[in-house]
Amino acid sequence: MSGCTTRQDVGTPTGSTMVPAENALILPPPGGPAVLNVVERRRTNAIEQDIYLYTSAATPGQNVLHAKFFGPMDARFDQQKSSRYAGIQDNRMMAEARRALPGVPLALNPYFLQNNYGPFGYAFGRGRADDACIFAWQQIRQQENHRSPLKGYGTIQVRLRYCATGASEAELLAPVYGYTITGTFGDPAWNPYGAPPPLEAGIGRTGSPIYRKEQAPTESTPVTVTTRPAPAVVRREVRAVPTAQQQKPVIEPTAGVSIPLPRPDGTAALPQPGSLAKTVPSVIVPAPACDAQQAGGACP
Repeated sequence: MSGCTTRQDVGTPTGSTMVPAENALILPPPGGPAVLNVVERRRTNAIEQDIYLYTSAATPGQNVLHAKFFGPMDARFDQQKSSRYAGIQDNRMMAEARRALPGVPLALNPYFLQNNYGPFGYAFGRGRADDACIFAWQQIRQQENHRSPLKGYGTIQVRLRYCATGASEAELLAPVYGYTITGTFGDPAWNPYGAPPPLEAGIGRTGSPIYRKEQAPTESTPVTVTTRPAPAVVRREVRAVPTAQQQKPVIEPTAGVSIPLPRPDGTAALPQPGSLAKTVPSVIVPAPACDAQQAGGACP
């Protein structure tokens, strides 16, 4: 009879729930990719989140950021399944990358890289059209000699599947370098990050001044300033050309004024060409009287 009277609401047996985007345990850097929605699963030993990101690439699949936080869970989740822990190995991570990006030829990054939370690895490849794809992974966990059941325990595992059209490898790595972990457990003993790094040796000691960057004394080096030479100023003498109305005849100088001599018949001789054209009054000199005229005869 009691079994017939038991009533329960409809629910999802998987334990997955949708949570607001601001409740994401890991947030991408400012500028994107944007968080679309978050699916959360609570296990007996961990909290898992699938943080779906904005996608505009032609390669099939959804950009997603997987976060798994191992730590002390509430007792009401004891009936849930436990989350499986898998260590970080290259062959295992490449298998996950191929499942997340099927059909994309991926190459494992051979270099050591790290962000604010420690070292990470990734595989890069080219998808459809002009897409670039990356699958990155990271595990945040203290070293074994610093871990204990009462202090310093806890592990965070991160996976990122990200494709973008026309992006470079460095642009795809920007979310890996810039994401922020916001989730944590309430237990003060949960600390996967380790002890804070020690301060610099000179902090708090005498004889070790600390300057602002713009005021720090540095060895000055001569600075060579290259300037372009000023353009040479060419001065041209401009002469006014007289117009036809302003032009005047040039009179050639002469050595003197030539005066025409009288001819025997009493007329004046014409001036020679090239001489100064000047009217000079002619001088007539009377011929002398001959003796025959005085004697009454005819002069020759």
